Amino acid sequence: MRTSAAAVVFILLGLLITTSAMAVDVFPLEQLEPGLRGHGLTVIRGFNVETFFVEILDVIPQSPPIPPLVMVRVSGDVIERSGGIAAGMSGSPVYIDDKLLGAIGYGYALTDHRIGLVTPAGPMLEMMELLPETHLPLDPIHLPRGFSPLQTPLMLGGFGQRARLLMAERWPQENVKIMTGTAGFSMMENPPSLQPGSAFAVQLLRGDFQAASFGTVTHVAGHKFVGFGHSFMHRGEVEYFVTPASVHYTMPNLEFPFKIASTGPTVGSLLQDRGVGVAGVLDREPPFLPVNIRITDEDKQITREFSVDAVKDPAIVETLVISSAYQAVDATLDRVGSGTGHVRLEFQGENLTNRVIRDNMYYSDSDIAVWSLVDLAEGLNLFIHNALQEVILTEVQIEIAVEKQRRTAAIEKATPRVFQVKPGESIEVEVQIRPYRAAVETRILRMEVPPDTLPGMMTVTVRAGGSDYFIGKPPVHTTFQDVEDGDEPMRQAPSGAESLEKLIEQYVNRERGNEIVLEFYPFLDTFPVAEEPDDYEDQFPPGVLPDSDTPMQNDDIEAFDEFYGYGASWDWDSNAHEPIKVRLDTGFVMEGMASFDLEILP
Repeated sequence: MRTSAAAVVFILLGLLITTSAMAVDVFPLEQLEPGLRGHGLTVIRGFNVETFFVEILDVIPQSPPIPPLVMVRVSGDVIERSGGIAAGMSGSPVYIDDKLLGAIGYGYALTDHRIGLVTPAGPMLEMMELLPETHLPLDPIHLPRGFSPLQTPLMLGGFGQRARLLMAERWPQENVKIMTGTAGFSMMENPPSLQPGSAFAVQLLRGDFQAASFGTVTHVAGHKFVGFGHSFMHRGEVEYFVTPASVHYTMPNLEFPFKIASTGPTVGSLLQDRGVGVAGVLDREPPFLPVNIRITDEDKQITREFSVDAVKDPAIVETLVISSAYQAVDATLDRVGSGTGHVRLEFQGENLTNRVIRDNMYYSDSDIAVWSLVDLAEGLNLFIHNALQEVILTEVQIEIAVEKQRRTAAIEKATPRVFQVKPGESIEVEVQIRPYRAAVETRILRMEVPPDTLPGMMTVTVRAGGSDYFIGKPPVHTTFQDVEDGDEPMRQAPSGAESLEKLIEQYVNRERGNEIVLEFYPFLDTFPVAEEPDDYEDQFPPGVLPDSDTPMQNDDIEAFDEFYGYGASWDWDSNAHEPIKVRLDTGFVMEGMASFDLEILP
């Protein structure tokens, strides 16, 4: 449900680059002394860059990679209106004698917000040397103790409280504060060029839902810029969206004042996230993952579609996508509670031979929005973090249809048509299931006994599908947090897969919650048995003496095993020890199990 204004707007490069010189005069730290006065630039409302006053108090030594910081007192009408140094003023340039001293980067919480610390310009400008020199047009969507960095709040737009909490719980960086304020997309027909003092956003998620942090540009040189005056998430080389920002209001706050702002169209990429600040280019956008979400409320007969673009940072892209899908379900259902969810997922990638499609069915009597996303979380983890091969995802499609009716059924009994069978024969098994508050129904499964099965008694189990996900039945009384805390956790055994294709096959074909699974472990006549030697002398291989006083060495043991054929044809990686399964879709989320004994005749 992305509006046209949320689409990427491509701006001529000439509108993005200011007239700032490639070089800038920097005020030397060694010439600083208390009492020197200068000015700074920032935005506290709209796009208008305003001036505030700065007085030097002292220089405070730091440990690398943070350079010495300059303590300043700020003043002026801008500061009075903002309530002091505010989160979002990070990067506001400070000048003395019209020479760039540095950028506002740190402040003191719960105290005098007019006192702050300036990050020197030298180390910040050095980040520009790490940026590429290429000059390309925007690429279209290819199909001292007590102080702290000015908080770089991650402002969320379009997210409700539950999705915000989920985002905060899963966020990997402790130095980023998920704010309960809002961020939106501003209708900018003619977005302003970025210049020193301009408000800008580092955006991680754009579209119907947004996640962005706001700061201030310190310096622009050609198509390169620096800002913030401290790290964003301190992740080094990154690729995040950069947009101009419109400041709606600067909110006074006892801890830290902060800016409420909206993002504009993408105008560049953030490429460096270091201790002294951030840096990027204004000539291209970063790679991103398009995510299309379609949610249907079967009871209200409504369908809503949502679209977002997430940055491809492996540390956060899962959280961005899962939180977006979670919010999409909440926004469509407009309720929290029970329901049956039908889920279809599709993953596409540059280096995937085919589209990867996974469908499943879930029921929850407490929060269907949570359990509708189990397969999504596993799929993202597979493609982003598998140890076998990098996957370049190009699109994720999520379709979830939810109805309040409880569509579950319990297995009550499983009975074979016959209780004796010969190897190579097949039998039918009648399975009685009881749908919730409905009459018993019967399902028929046909099982085949392998021709090389040894005679004897064999136990056959009929159970609900999906038990390879969970220790017990699929969890229906818990939340994301409960899963992470260990209540009825997801269980995924080591796959032993030798290729990405095998991993994908396991993911796509894994049991589903709406299946009945019949399984048994046949005793197969495949284990190698050594032949009885004709005489005593042949009991040992050459060179291995039957002397009880001479213990066998490792080489002797290996020779002995090889002589007798132990391990010669038995492979624990073969299918000989794997269960044989028969699966049947029932149209219900299944629970329970039953079993019976079957006699294998000679």
